[in-house]
Amino acid sequence: MSSSSEQISPGLFVVRPATAQVEAAGLARLEGKASVSPLGGRLPGWVVKLNKRPRSAREGWRSLHKLLGNDFLVMPALVDERGECRYPTGLLSLRLEDEASEQDLQALARAYGLEFVARAKFTRQQALFRPAEGSDVFLPDITGKIQGDAHVEAVWFDAESAFHRS
Repeated sequence: MSSSSEQISPGLFVVRPATAQVEAAGLARLEGKASVSPLGGRLPGWVVKLNKRPRSAREGWRSLHKLLGNDFLVMPALVDERGECRYPTGLLSLRLEDEASEQDLQALARAYGLEFVARAKFTRQQALFRPAEGSDVFLPDITGKIQGDAHVEAVWFDAESAFHRS
């Protein structure tokens, strides 16, 4: 996560199609269990609020993943101290201690079950990764493992922000 003031939400999630071929009609499986609204960001997705608040984000993720299957990526929303939300894209950003070679980035990806996506445009020490297992991964599990890596300075969810007009 990008900020220590952000927390993962136990009852608010982002659902994104796992592939471009996935139809939004699959979200009908959530009827009566959650409210669904279009995300409206640069990537296709929906904000899903569970009708019954789960005990934890993991429990909410598990129930949504079970309902939606592998067609959709399910990720907990990030909420700051003001209640403002950010919505994960499904990618993780890593900032490394030193500039890594392509081979180093591929090795890092394999070590954590990730796929290397790209380096950041302006900072050679940052790179984007996605879970290799697709929808079967609870993103906070991966970030928790990576945070202990001596070669990684920081890890956070790549996310879109929700803006409100005043």
